Amino acid sequence: MSTELQQLNGRNKVALWAERISEWRNSGLSVKTWCKEKGVCEQTYYKWQKKIFAMAQAQQELQFAEVTPVMATNSNCQIAVSIHAGGIAANIHNGADPTTVESVLRILKLC
Repeated sequence: MSTELQQLNGRNKVALWAERISEWRNSGLSVKTWCKEKGVCEQTYYKWQKKIFAMAQAQQELQFAEVTPVMATNSNCQIAVSIHAGGIAANIHNGADPTTVESVLRILKLC
């Protein structure tokens, strides 16, 4: 199985279990009762709950990245893209090198 297909399958499982956990939370039932009604092993439920909660916590943790500013040598340098995400703004100027653009986008994805 290709790596991309494995990653897609993994994301689908995470989405499915996030949905199931949300469904349980809104059900008003105990985990034991909900699992019995849904035909889900209680141990499997708790394993996925732990995994989903850990992923959510990791996304909320503060992360730092080094960004090295480069002075434009061209006074005609204009902003090509302005991105606002999670209370953070980033401007990418015309002529920015691909590595810098990729780094900025990767950082913003974490926000």
